[in-house]
Amino acid sequence: MRSKATSPIRLSGSRETAPRKAVQATFTDCLYRFLLCAVFLMLAGPAIRAQAPSSLRDRVLVVYNSSAPGSKEVASYYIARRGIPQANLCKIAVSSTDGITQAEFDSRVKQPVRKCLDAVGKDKILYIVFSYNTPYVVWVAGPGYALDQFVADIWDEFLPERPATQSEMQPYFGRAQSQGNLYEPYKPFSEFRQQPGAKHVYSVWRLDAASPALAKGLVDKALFAEEHGLSGTVCIDRRTPSVEGTPDYSYGAGEWDLFRAAEFARKAGFTVIEDNHEQEFGTPPAPARCDHAAFYAGWYSLERYNDAFSWNPGAIGLHLDSASATSPRRGASWAANALQKGITVTAGAVEEPYLENLPHPDQALLYLLQGANVGDALFRSERMLKWRILNMGDPLYRPFPKGRDLQTVLAEPVVFALMPQFVSVDSNSFGLVALAQPPGPGGVRVSFKSSPAGLVTLPAAFTLPEKRNIGKFSLSTHAIGSDPAIVQLSLSAGDLHASNTLVVFSLIDHVAVTPSSGTVVLRKPAPDGGAVVKLASSNPKAVSVPAQVIIGRGESQAQFPVSVHEGGQDPQVNISATYEGTSKSAVLKVGQ
Repeated sequence: MRSKATSPIRLSGSRETAPRKAVQATFTDCLYRFLLCAVFLMLAGPAIRAQAPSSLRDRVLVVYNSSAPGSKEVASYYIARRGIPQANLCKIAVSSTDGITQAEFDSRVKQPVRKCLDAVGKDKILYIVFSYNTPYVVWVAGPGYALDQFVADIWDEFLPERPATQSEMQPYFGRAQSQGNLYEPYKPFSEFRQQPGAKHVYSVWRLDAASPALAKGLVDKALFAEEHGLSGTVCIDRRTPSVEGTPDYSYGAGEWDLFRAAEFARKAGFTVIEDNHEQEFGTPPAPARCDHAAFYAGWYSLERYNDAFSWNPGAIGLHLDSASATSPRRGASWAANALQKGITVTAGAVEEPYLENLPHPDQALLYLLQGANVGDALFRSERMLKWRILNMGDPLYRPFPKGRDLQTVLAEPVVFALMPQFVSVDSNSFGLVALAQPPGPGGVRVSFKSSPAGLVTLPAAFTLPEKRNIGKFSLSTHAIGSDPAIVQLSLSAGDLHASNTLVVFSLIDHVAVTPSSGTVVLRKPAPDGGAVVKLASSNPKAVSVPAQVIIGRGESQAQFPVSVHEGGQDPQVNISATYEGTSKSAVLKVGQ
């Protein structure tokens, strides 16, 4: 699938991947607190708890590269402008200003920064800022990852020193269901770190650009916007004319994020230019320009900046692009060129990030409107650590110190939550409906529909009693023909309507094969009596497998023998495993 790009963003889901028991349990355990907080936000809006930049100045560690010209100059400038203590200046010396090996990262970045944190107080520091001309990529077993995100978990408390997997959601991430209008409330990072058992993770940023002057300008523009207020136009660049009927999954998840960001900005009082064409700003029939931009989010030129913007001081921009930050200083990437053109804050990927791991623009803007600084807002809207995202700008920058009227910004009349949104076949879960205004006498009838029909069982309707805002209903899933199955759920409550997307995965997760054995893995433990999984080879004369393998009760995987026969001419053979009507396959290369 190609979209405003010469190469697509690879996708594996929206905000969650295939169900993982630990993630599901945590999400469900705090369900009512989560929903009630969301409803409270919708009804009243929270008191602003975010701290002013001046109160956080001693909680920033600034890292410079003593081997590179201009690096200490920019670091010292930032310290002076923000009043950060000189003791919070941290020196490293590395061989490259771009990318380094994991071995050099361990010896010349990780260990020196750990010593600096120990000296200042690793509990006290919340934000780590890399100065101009510090490396931004670390090569781990071949591929490149964002060095900054490995520093974010520098004590290896969240993960061992390895890249994250898609199921490993970083602990400060704010969960959300954009289509269902459900957002976990903003929690200042300082409060998160005070929680018992909180991991020593850090919001990591860089004051980096094509020159020391541009890097210093990121600080100057942030301070100017704090003093004078961030104003201007909000520009949102979607791909489709309407999100109606669009699932909150795969590319549709990006569309819903952008749609909600536009709604939040509009309700906060900004003039919003919203492009819903396949083409980007500056390419007809899309709008010709986005001038005086305060906030931008949109799709998608692969490693290309479309020069259709002018940026007000303090402007923040998020471009959904697989290579949006291959370098912060040079080349064709969106971030490098936006920084040269005057943007104040941006973020992007050094390599393929998967869509759901880029900053979610609706969450980021919502947190900013609640008074967050950008260091909190973007960190809370980024799903993974030890991955591929760079944040560029001053983390202390707080564009809306007084916040906006959240009662207005979040004034959608319905929250439609699915708990969880990502489930497996033959599972039981539930959903909730919350109304901004409680029903009057006689209550209100809430009715449901699902499409396609037959994959989910849920009530046709229930009545939400008078003066009760929240109602709960059960869901159960059945056999699916494709993996995953995307089910659109809709509700009507009087004149109110809402929708959400349920993603149903097969019980069989994957199959893996070697020339001597194979493994079948389920997404949940086998039931009483075990799980009988049928096996097949696309060329039994070349490679044979048993007709079936049984996964024992309570187990989630089993091995089976694989026999490769001499004389098989097929260079590759598909080995398939089928359970409960859904198949997964793996390729075994033979005869080469």
